[in-house]
Amino acid sequence: MSEETRADIGILGAGISGVLMGMLYRRAGLDDFIIHEKLPDYGGTWLRNTYPGLCCDVPSHLYSYSFEPNPDWSRLYASQPEIQRYVRACAERHGLPERTRFRAGVETARFEEDSGTWLLEDAEGRRTRHRVLVAATGGLTAPRFPKIGGYDDFEGEFWHSGGWRSDVDLAGKRVAVVGSAASAVQVVPEVARRAARLTVFQRSPNWIVPRGNRPYTTAEKAAFRDRAAWRRHWRELHRRSLLLHRVFHRRPDAQTELRRLCLEPMRAAIADPAIREALTPDYEPGCKRILFSDDYYPALACDHVTLAPRGVKGLSRQGVVDAAGEEHPADIVIFCTGYRLGGREDGSPAVEVYGRDGRRLADAIGERPEAWRGVSTPGFPNHFTVCGINGVAAYTSLFASAEINGAYIVRMTRRALETPGGWIDIDPEATAAYAAGLQDRLQRMSWAGDCTNFYKDAKGRILSFYPGTLGEMRRRAEADDGGSYRVAGG
Repeated sequence: MSEETRADIGILGAGISGVLMGMLYRRAGLDDFIIHEKLPDYGGTWLRNTYPGLCCDVPSHLYSYSFEPNPDWSRLYASQPEIQRYVRACAERHGLPERTRFRAGVETARFEEDSGTWLLEDAEGRRTRHRVLVAATGGLTAPRFPKIGGYDDFEGEFWHSGGWRSDVDLAGKRVAVVGSAASAVQVVPEVARRAARLTVFQRSPNWIVPRGNRPYTTAEKAAFRDRAAWRRHWRELHRRSLLLHRVFHRRPDAQTELRRLCLEPMRAAIADPAIREALTPDYEPGCKRILFSDDYYPALACDHVTLAPRGVKGLSRQGVVDAAGEEHPADIVIFCTGYRLGGREDGSPAVEVYGRDGRRLADAIGERPEAWRGVSTPGFPNHFTVCGINGVAAYTSLFASAEINGAYIVRMTRRALETPGGWIDIDPEATAAYAAGLQDRLQRMSWAGDCTNFYKDAKGRILSFYPGTLGEMRRRAEADDGGSYRVAGG
């Protein structure tokens, strides 16, 4: 048995949320922590995903840590390499490399009641013990391939956008892109620029807002170095994002405005009435994820690009067979079909977590998908999740929700560490009442509409988002004195 390492706090993941927690703990004077990361660098999803065209859907100056503004963003919406460099630079400025274990993916985490500690074991058998454990692993990490036949029959190359093959040249090739959602609207224009023929398979259309991306000028970047100018720009970007909040709350004027923003550029780019009809959603804006792109519709309008408004039945030796049984020749198939909610390809969590009485976290959440303030699950003492169930305000940057979650976790961490020989565990009745109150509001929002989306579970509960504004989320978190946590042990 290898020797155990100890630290007061363990952080799982070195993406946006993991780096945030490291910086917040440092700023709070809680320096005894270890960040566990299975990848070789910081960035999480922005390190893992490298497909061409990958760009954030949130303006760069919102997609940042509030206490680490970056005046040098190159564009209104930053691309993957720039975001990953920003996250790494923030980690380095706050001295996190000395607290980070790379290529050290944790396999299991078990709470031991006798000692009031979490025992972690990684893939190499190394063991680490923490009093407090923070999950910052994210939920959409493992690529999901559709359950279709023919993978072994296909004679060409195929891959998922989440595992991009940069070694394969698309020039002169017949390419099929399966999917038409968030990654597809970024991949398709890039593939269209390279491939000889491109077929895009769309099972259902999406509401796509023009991004309006552009480079920042030298003068603008110089102005952003003034904190007041940066704050004015940030406020203006945040004000624009509130349109989505109103859409999600089913405000008629906001939904009308969003329809206009989406349909006018589509109709300007697409001349064929049948294709226009195929690209127009039959569900209300906000029911599915709203997408952003400046060049998806122009790409579909190219002569060498074909939209197949059908799902896919399987692969053949020479191409893709759609749901109507028609075969479409292809040399390369790229799946833009989303990610599994678990952390692994089989849908299991990235880390198997066991709480009191050996209860598995995945089972507890499966039976009662509830979390206090989006961060705490009953039966898992001193365990916190950044942006967990109902812990994200959907209309704006994940960074903002993560900072509210993170500040709350830091306060509860301090309380947990000041409980000698014991731990704190959130009250299940308080958690159930809190979750019920959120669901009552969420069921009146667009996500509960008549469409299929990944926001809802099998019972129709909306689990991804917080129904209110960032301001409301912050006020409720700051007013919480931790009185709903039970002090145990000792």
